[in-house]
Amino acid sequence: MKRKLTFISLLVSSLICSAQYPGSKYYPTVDGDDVTFRLSAPSASSVKVFGDFLPGVNEYNLGGNVEMVRNSEGEWSYTAKDLAADFYFYYFEVDGVKVLDPHNLKVVCNYSEFYNSFFISGKESEDLEYRDSAKGSVHTIWYDSPEYGGQRRMNVYLPADYSSEKKYPVLYMLPGGGDDEDTWIDMGRLPQIMDNLIGKKKAMEILVVMVNSMPNQLSAPHIMNPIPGKKSHFEMMGTPEGASGGEFANDLIRNVIPYIESHFSVIPEKKGRAICGVSMGGLYLTNIIQNNPKTFDHIALMGSGIMGKGSGDEVLGPVKKEGYRLFWVGAGQKDMAFSSAKNIMDAMDRLSMPYVYFDPQDGHNWRSWRRNLMNLVPELFR
Repeated sequence: MKRKLTFISLLVSSLICSAQYPGSKYYPTVDGDDVTFRLSAPSASSVKVFGDFLPGVNEYNLGGNVEMVRNSEGEWSYTAKDLAADFYFYYFEVDGVKVLDPHNLKVVCNYSEFYNSFFISGKESEDLEYRDSAKGSVHTIWYDSPEYGGQRRMNVYLPADYSSEKKYPVLYMLPGGGDDEDTWIDMGRLPQIMDNLIGKKKAMEILVVMVNSMPNQLSAPHIMNPIPGKKSHFEMMGTPEGASGGEFANDLIRNVIPYIESHFSVIPEKKGRAICGVSMGGLYLTNIIQNNPKTFDHIALMGSGIMGKGSGDEVLGPVKKEGYRLFWVGAGQKDMAFSSAKNIMDAMDRLSMPYVYFDPQDGHNWRSWRRNLMNLVPELFR
């Protein structure tokens, strides 16, 4: 299902750029809620634009595409109309080969996939864009991980006014299958969301730790290759190790959290820790909170839950016993993971455990998870 950016697609991209657009004009052209895509490819017989806003898109926001129209000079174009205010991804396909837009420097990465991006501005997307609010910082950190036999990589967001004179709560983000420590920055717009919500006084000043939950990698794939001989979480599906994330869960508890609490000015207690798991990362989260119920006071699931119907009592029992301040479940009925989210909500109902349910009104994709984050963060550590 994944379309990998290969050397040949980069070569094609270079060749079709030979006919430069005049001046320094930037593409695509956004005009209100319409956006026009252009690509010069005189020798191509077919050019398509793929995007998460086009007909045929699935619940992952993949697969939507349309044929572009060629003019007499060999320039292909297409205008998408009436788009909602949001952050969008796209790429071109030239005679069956994936090509990034050579006139759009805004490129984002989702595991092994690269896309161009653009904004339709409006009230719904204002917290996703760079605004006038003070800007925090993102620090890329390598830390020692005996579980992985080497150094592993994570990203840490610090609020703009971070000071060693204060103690901050921390949110630990576990990305989903096929994602890594960079994806919440690229696809999730987490730094912008945090800056804007903090700037509006809608959210507390908190640190956010974006870890790599891929069980066979030391870092994002565009930084380092996977560890030889180790299985990915897709290969471990259906096994006990696959449900827990293997070494990942131990790495988080034994290495990531101690590193953060020894290198940053944070609250080193349960009341100062939150954890959020997306999709596959949410399955790992359920294992983590079951075995470490004294560690996190705020727990959030996005597009995830418990796979087996009626099996949540064992997971949630220790959490109920130790107590918690917030349990967030974010997955709408359009999400393929809604049944697993419902399983955990049913279990919490049986156990009389309070929770917050959020419906992002979308499928199993980054649009849903960004909406989750924008609504979750204001509820944390209040």
